[in-house]
Amino acid sequence: MRWAWAFAVPLAALPAAGDAQLDSAKSLSFVKRDGRWTSIPLLCDSTNRDRAIVLGAPGQGGQMDLIAFAKPALTAQRMVVRLGLGDPGAGQIYYPLLNLAGGQIGNVHAINPGMVEAGATTPAVVSITLGKQTTNCRFVAQTRVLAITGRRSIQVVRTERNGYRYTSYNFDSELPEIVQPGGGQDTQASLTIDGGRLVDQVGGRRTYEFANRGFVYRVMVSVEPTHPGGGVEVTQGSRTIVREAFGAYTAALR
Repeated sequence: MRWAWAFAVPLAALPAAGDAQLDSAKSLSFVKRDGRWTSIPLLCDSTNRDRAIVLGAPGQGGQMDLIAFAKPALTAQRMVVRLGLGDPGAGQIYYPLLNLAGGQIGNVHAINPGMVEAGATTPAVVSITLGKQTTNCRFVAQTRVLAITGRRSIQVVRTERNGYRYTSYNFDSELPEIVQPGGGQDTQASLTIDGGRLVDQVGGRRTYEFANRGFVYRVMVSVEPTHPGGGVEVTQGSRTIVREAFGAYTAALR
């Protein structure tokens, strides 16, 4: 079964997705730890640091796990925070990050989705600041999938003229930041393939396919809340060249 390797054991129920302030009605996000998937409000794939950050679902007293995954091994560092109320101003929204004593230790910076000209399909979070360190977050309009594996970040975006676009960002490469039109931010890609297609859509499971120089790239993702998972594989004819499961991902519902 093509999908089996990309999934943990399906769960009957998952924790709620997170603080309503950061919830997106257009996407779902998940992280896999200890072989189990958990729903989260957001995944920040950094464009200026060798890390990815996830903000976990709120628990007792509004406490939330903030987990930084170091690239490439995705080793995790965890701290417990609370998220304050958003303070909007001129389309920019800052959510304070608080320690358990109530002191502010940073913030989550988002932009109003209405400011994204081509349309925001995933949470419009552009940075997370902790102390004096700011982690910029990968964000592109019309994103369908944003994911991390143990070796690279993967993104699938819907374009106006070229179908779906596949981009990958290898963790062992120095990739300078670039600004995307319409309020987004990104880095130069290790690989870009245009002309992709949505070739399979059964329930909440989707497969995007891309052809490049005799190789076929497939990005598989689930938006089924009780059966999350996904991964990327590269084949040449009948040979599987690459097969990597996601460690965390965000996927648009449409």
